[in-house]
Amino acid sequence: MKLELVSTLALNRDELLRAFDGLSEKEITTIPVVGCDASSPSKLYSGSCRAPIGDDASWTIKDTIGHISYWEQVIHAHVRESFAEGKPRRMSDKDPNDAINAREAKRRKNWKWARVRAEFENTRGALIARVESLSEMDLSFVVPNPWWNQNGFYSVAQMIEDDAIGHCREHIEQIRNWKLEIRG
Repeated sequence: MKLELVSTLALNRDELLRAFDGLSEKEITTIPVVGCDASSPSKLYSGSCRAPIGDDASWTIKDTIGHISYWEQVIHAHVRESFAEGKPRRMSDKDPNDAINAREAKRRKNWKWARVRAEFENTRGALIARVESLSEMDLSFVVPNPWWNQNGFYSVAQMIEDDAIGHCREHIEQIRNWKLEIRG
């Protein structure tokens, strides 16, 4: 389980990086790719896209990578809390998902692309290192789901698979769809 999870985390990271391979820094940092109807490229440039961050602009690839980094830091904290406190801390209803996304997008707005990319690579590297430090038994440890409106339990390994890898896959798909629509 551990070797497979480490491998999947690394492959997922590489898949994300390949999703925007060949794009210029300007394309990565200025063109909205998430929050738009990918089936209508004219909306990308018309300003009629609905923003995923509660703002009047959609996310660029840079914004999306920053978003992934933030949530992976939260997941890393959930893993840490699972062992330090016996369970991850539940996400507060006082700080809803959209508000967090808006806050974190705003926080990274003026960051250089190199800094955002480094944050992602460092965050994913830290998560991989954390998994490597855990035993198979640790990865099987069952904890309550910490996310809003989520009940039930899952293993630490499933937490990482669902919440880090699965979340990243969603955004990889969005970037790929945008690239296919725009570049063919």
